[in-house]
Amino acid sequence: MRRIMMVGSLLCTVLLLMGALQALAAPGPKAASRGVRSGAGGAASLEACLACTRATDPRDCHRLALQLAEARDWKNAVAVEERVHAQLPAEAEVSAALGRMHQFGTKDVARATEMYHAALAAAPGYPPALFGLGTLMQEHGKTEIAARYFARGAKERPEMALFKVRLAETLVELGRESEARPLLEEVVQRFPGTPEADAAGRMMTRPALARP
Repeated sequence: MRRIMMVGSLLCTVLLLMGALQALAAPGPKAASRGVRSGAGGAASLEACLACTRATDPRDCHRLALQLAEARDWKNAVAVEERVHAQLPAEAEVSAALGRMHQFGTKDVARATEMYHAALAAAPGYPPALFGLGTLMQEHGKTEIAARYFARGAKERPEMALFKVRLAETLVELGRESEARPLLEEVVQRFPGTPEADAAGRMMTRPALARP
């Protein structure tokens, strides 16, 4: 049961990465949240999280940074999360989140890559970091490298169908359809009724992937 709960949590975290793409397509930035409730009953405000003190729980500031990123307030989200990362450099979740903020917000590829690798150093095989690196490489035309990250994710987290779907996409882009189809068939068979299975099914209808 504990493993199932951990897998579900990791999958939700990975899906947040894809949610960032949808947020970028929104018609405009939303109003940023003024603060989040603190575990101690207070509130983590933007001002408190940016202050040069450690009076505010960095995890509360991390949650605030995620809210700011969701509202597309990338400048403040990055500023807050950079401070959180300075306090919690070994937290894979924080490093991966900061990588995502740089990937979609500041467009700083070098910093995003650095933070994703920091997450992997803290937690080898951390799914959000592998997924982030894969999407980052794919966005910048480094499809072969992207395929390696997705392949690693699919190998280390076989229960996460999203890696297999994205790996299949990159293989198709590389002209390796014969390798992509078995992955898609596996997703359709093992994960029926999921968004990943639906995406795999649609890909299988492409002429290049159709059975002779």
